[in-house]
Amino acid sequence: MISFLLLLSAVYPVAGTHELRSLTVPNFWSSRPRLIAAFGNPKFFTDKYIPSDKPGVVLKFPNFDALFDEIVKVSPMAKQALTEDNPGGIKAINAADDVYRWKVTDSNPKRLVSHIDKIDNFQNKGVPIVRFRSSLRGPTKRRAECFSELISVQHLRQKWDVTCAIVDTIYDAASLDEVKKLQKEKYGEPTLFGIGYVKTKQSVVSPREQLTLCGCQNFPNGASVVWGMEMEEDQNYLFPKNQLKRMPRSTSHIWAVTFIPTGEETFDVEYVLQLEIGGFPGWLTGPVLVETIKKTFRFADDYFKSGLDGGDLAKRLALFPDEEVVIMSDPGESISETTDAGLLDKEQTLLMPP
Repeated sequence: MISFLLLLSAVYPVAGTHELRSLTVPNFWSSRPRLIAAFGNPKFFTDKYIPSDKPGVVLKFPNFDALFDEIVKVSPMAKQALTEDNPGGIKAINAADDVYRWKVTDSNPKRLVSHIDKIDNFQNKGVPIVRFRSSLRGPTKRRAECFSELISVQHLRQKWDVTCAIVDTIYDAASLDEVKKLQKEKYGEPTLFGIGYVKTKQSVVSPREQLTLCGCQNFPNGASVVWGMEMEEDQNYLFPKNQLKRMPRSTSHIWAVTFIPTGEETFDVEYVLQLEIGGFPGWLTGPVLVETIKKTFRFADDYFKSGLDGGDLAKRLALFPDEEVVIMSDPGESISETTDAGLLDKEQTLLMPP
């Protein structure tokens, strides 16, 4: 993870007793009740599973209703994405419509990050929730997915995060059609769904890690929402097998990044995060998050502009397949044809919330 994760928490106190029954859990996990420390909030998960891209492993499916109910309450642009035919982005936000009372800590439309606000001790978790808004320039194609790769693809992450040791998508959904079947239509088209693992380098403190279920939803109005949630402790069997020693972990209580197109080559971004850093004073968490996420946006600004002039993003976009074209022939018959602009990069994402 990014630099502030050097200060992450030790394992949480015991939260309750759960019986593990998933068929994907090894027998010694599922055969008896266990005390677990609940890093993820159980309300964000269902009792449904979908196949992963690894044989014999299924992924616990999120409760999209609970997740997006929380997200739209803290992210006006996410609410635009879900409810408006023509979302207006930052300029269309009315502060009076906020569900909660936010404290503005920075607001200057001339700055790259034009607005920052927070709520201290949000939902009595001891740490603030912080919210950032920015306007960027870059290509339309795969915009949300490419932003997520700045966080989740190792060679990109390490260009701006010196503490990053490992970032890896350890499981993807075997088919996004399975995601679509279980979610409601109002949550858009899933384009990413999987579990990411991250580990920091040894520094002034020992390495830290996180295990997060993440995804991306694209909407007919052109907006996208990238989201993430911490896995519950009963999902620890999903940790990479080559990382046997467990490290102290953090908890992303809420993480969502919303993208709203504002022009042919411009878009607004709203980034919302509440991160638990156990053993670290909650009142210091906000300033650390602010500086780190500003760094994310500074890198993103140059990276997305490079997509317009043949730079690194333009080269990355050339590796994505072109959009699928449906060719109509005889009545009642259609042929789907996809033209490749290149091979899809194997080092593709799933986000780890910074």
